[in-house]
Amino acid sequence: MSFQSKSFYFKVSGDYALWTSVESKGGGERFSYSVPTRQGLHGIVDAIYFKPTFTNIVEEVKVMKPILTDTKGVRAMVGKGKADLNYVTYLEDVEYLVKYHFIWNVNREDLSYDRNARKHEAIMERSILKGGRRDIFLGTRECLAHVEAITEEMYEEAESYYSNQTISLGIMFHSFKFPSVTAGRLESYFANTIMKNGVIKFKTQEECEFKNELSSYIVKTPKEIKDVATELMEYERKE
Repeated sequence: MSFQSKSFYFKVSGDYALWTSVESKGGGERFSYSVPTRQGLHGIVDAIYFKPTFTNIVEEVKVMKPILTDTKGVRAMVGKGKADLNYVTYLEDVEYLVKYHFIWNVNREDLSYDRNARKHEAIMERSILKGGRRDIFLGTRECLAHVEAITEEMYEEAESYYSNQTISLGIMFHSFKFPSVTAGRLESYFANTIMKNGVIKFKTQEECEFKNELSSYIVKTPKEIKDVATELMEYERKE
């Protein structure tokens, strides 16, 4: 029987964000998509709380502030001690509300002993309140971010700058699919993306219009994983 946790909500904000568009990755000058990719938000959610026992699923994002850009010159090394000036176009003064849940990782039956939904949900909620278990970035390491817990009611009632508008964002990078075993092919997915009333409801990978097969990828499996009961007990002792 399939399992899905309850939904979780948080606000993430920062001075700058860089959701690098695929077409600008090849050169030194990078340009941000105007909104977050699902993969970028997935990285934030995993930084809040993640274990191989489950997979976090980002459902949707609400863009709260107007989309503004700022282009900066960035000093980059080009070899043999020489430097060049590349230009990077960031998003400026961003704020997003995110909704997500988690499901069990069916490829890790060896971790079935750790599938205690109530305790994982309790840790997730505590981790959101603490602003995440790891540092939070908006697309890239130089774009530091702050995470704040919100309720479902706050999420639903919050009014986006783009309320009452429907905006087609075209084909955007959606996410990666990593091999389900220790080694295999990495896949990338792209989807026709629409923002309605400031909200992007992300498609599943199966619903994406385009899929690319990339290079071989090796998955590193941790040798030991602390069980959720022990983790929750450690959380409670610190509170």
